Amino acid sequence: MIAALLGGGAAFGGSYAVSALGGEEPRKVAEQTIETPDWTEVAKQTSQSVVSIQVGTDGQVQALGSGSLYDDQGHIITNNHVVAPADTPSGEISVTMKSGETTKAEIVGRDPSTDIAVIKLDQVPDDVEPLPVGDSKKMKVGDPVMALGNPLGLADSVTTGIVSALDRPVSTENIGQDASSQEKEMTITNAIQTDAAINPGNSGGPLVDGDGNFIGVNSAAASLSQAGEGGQSGSIGIGFAIPASQAVMIADQLIANGKALHPFLGITLTDGQINSGGTTRGSAKVQSVQSGSPADKAGFKDGDDIVSVAGTKVNNAIALRALVRAQSTSAPVDFTVVRGGQEQTLKTTLVLK
Repeated sequence: MIAALLGGGAAFGGSYAVSALGGEEPRKVAEQTIETPDWTEVAKQTSQSVVSIQVGTDGQVQALGSGSLYDDQGHIITNNHVVAPADTPSGEISVTMKSGETTKAEIVGRDPSTDIAVIKLDQVPDDVEPLPVGDSKKMKVGDPVMALGNPLGLADSVTTGIVSALDRPVSTENIGQDASSQEKEMTITNAIQTDAAINPGNSGGPLVDGDGNFIGVNSAAASLSQAGEGGQSGSIGIGFAIPASQAVMIADQLIANGKALHPFLGITLTDGQINSGGTTRGSAKVQSVQSGSPADKAGFKDGDDIVSVAGTKVNNAIALRALVRAQSTSAPVDFTVVRGGQEQTLKTTLVLK
C-alpha cells in the first residue's frame, strides 16, 4: 500500500459499499467484552509528554509536526519527514510543550528508510515525564487507541479509535539523508493501521493504548483525493503508525550513534505469483541471493517465492521488506517459501546492516 505522509503526498481513490445479508440470525459476539478506556484520564496522563514541532529555514516555516518525550535527557521521537528540512545550514527547530513553554531543539539523528528521527531539547522541563513504552507486538485488531499531536497546527489534540489492522505494509517517499537535495528515499513500514483520525501535523506524534502506553508513531494517512477544488481531503479513517518496537530500536541507535542499522536478509526481490489448488496468490520472488548473507546461509535460491515471514502472509516484495525490517535480530526467523510447487520453511537469524 502506498500512503501519503502526513505533510502531504500521493493519494488514492476508490468507492466502497456495505450491504446486509438476509436470512441469517444475528451472530452473537463472545461474552467477553473490551472495557472502554477512561480516555479523559489517558489524555491527562499522556498529553504533557507530547510536543508541537515547528521547523523553519531562513526564517520561513517549512513543516509542522508532533513528537513525544522519550527519556529524561530531553530526547524526542518524531518523524524524519517532519524535521529533515531543518538538517540544513539555515534550518532550525522550535518545540512547544503543552504548558506553552517553547525551546529550541537539535537533530540527533534521522533515519529516512523508517521515517524515524530523534531531536533533543535545549532545555528539558523538570515537570514532564517521558511516555511509558508499551509492547506494540502484543496489540490486537480491535484494541482501543488514541492519537495525540498537532493536526493542522491545532496543538493538544487527541482522537480515539481502534487498531484496524496489523502488519500493514506501507510505502512512502521521504526526504533522504541529504536534506538539501531533491532526492527522495523510499520509506517502507510494517505499520499499525488505525481509524483514529490522523491529519497533517499529527506526524511524529504518539499512538497510545488504553493504558496510555506509547505503542506507535503516527506517520502517514490514506486519502481519497488530493486536496483541492471539488476534492475530499483530510482523515478518512485510515491512518498508519510505525510500531513502537521498531521506533524504539531505531531511536536507541540514533541516540547512541547518530545513525541506524536495519535487519538484513540479503536478497533482491520482485513481485511474484504462485498457483496453488487452482487459486493464484501473490508472493515475494527472490531474484538473487547475496553470498555469505543470512539468506545464503539459510539456503534461499533464485526463483524462490516467499509467502510468509514468522507466520505472517506475504503477497508482494514491499510486504516482505516491511516484515523483515520489523523482525528481531536476536532469534531465528521462519520464512515459508514455495520452490518447485512445494512449500518449505527456511530459518535464519537476521543481522543489522
